[in-house]
Amino acid sequence: MMRFGAHVSIGKGLAGAVAFAKETGCDAFQVFAGNPRGWARKPFAPGDVEKYYKDLAASGLGPVVVHLSYLPNPAAPDPELYEKSVLAMAEDYRRAVEIGADYFVVHPGKGGSEQSREDALCRVAAAVKTVLEQIPGKTIFLLENQAGAGSEVAGRFEELARILELAGEEERTGICLDTCHAFAAGYDLRSREGADKLLTEIDRVLGLSRLYVLHLNDAIGECGSHLDRHYHIGQGKIGREGFRNLLTDPRLATREDLPGIIETPADSADDDRQNLAMLRELAGEEDGR
Repeated sequence: MMRFGAHVSIGKGLAGAVAFAKETGCDAFQVFAGNPRGWARKPFAPGDVEKYYKDLAASGLGPVVVHLSYLPNPAAPDPELYEKSVLAMAEDYRRAVEIGADYFVVHPGKGGSEQSREDALCRVAAAVKTVLEQIPGKTIFLLENQAGAGSEVAGRFEELARILELAGEEERTGICLDTCHAFAAGYDLRSREGADKLLTEIDRVLGLSRLYVLHLNDAIGECGSHLDRHYHIGQGKIGREGFRNLLTDPRLATREDLPGIIETPADSADDDRQNLAMLRELAGEEDGR
């Protein structure tokens, strides 16, 4: 069975994130490398990385995922924003390598109204290539599918495949599948046929071996709405059956190395615990149909 976890805060330090993830019942976890709504980065607190490594080893948690902050846009046509975005990606990737993260997840971003789709995809690919050429490391660089609103790229998996083809670095790159984003982009997970179609498409254009992380989020918006609004597992428009369809598909269910990370609303740790419990129930339930 896959390893389930949550996005947790590093507000109390890296070691604090490990402790919170363990207390919450995570098998794996995801963090930001710094303030998700700011460009500036401070060095990790003295001794925090060492304590983090020690506590992580004792915890048995993993894989560890680092998510890029919200501000960078590697598809941006504006040269200043693009350059700033590449620098921010490089710094957060460097920090992911520093803490030995298994994966680093990036949203491909938005193009401009006067920009062709191909140009936007090429800019994302060039950004990925630049970061990986500058910073060696074992952390695998993942691009996440998006909801496809407006000029967002990578709402379809063909576009993710195109970016990775242009970027090269096949051994160091892959994708993260976000269920809310996929549903909002028009992939209907509510039927077994829909879930099968999604995984078959990923396998066809990329290969399921390039899928390293799942972001498991229910959706507030309807299928095809392009609304990127996450909700509690089983309580949104995807619903319990949608997650059961995906999590019990043998192509995913047998992947013990595959982390499923929730990014659902969390007013308290109990919200995360309940969402993780729901995922484990749906992944392990007998299919009585």
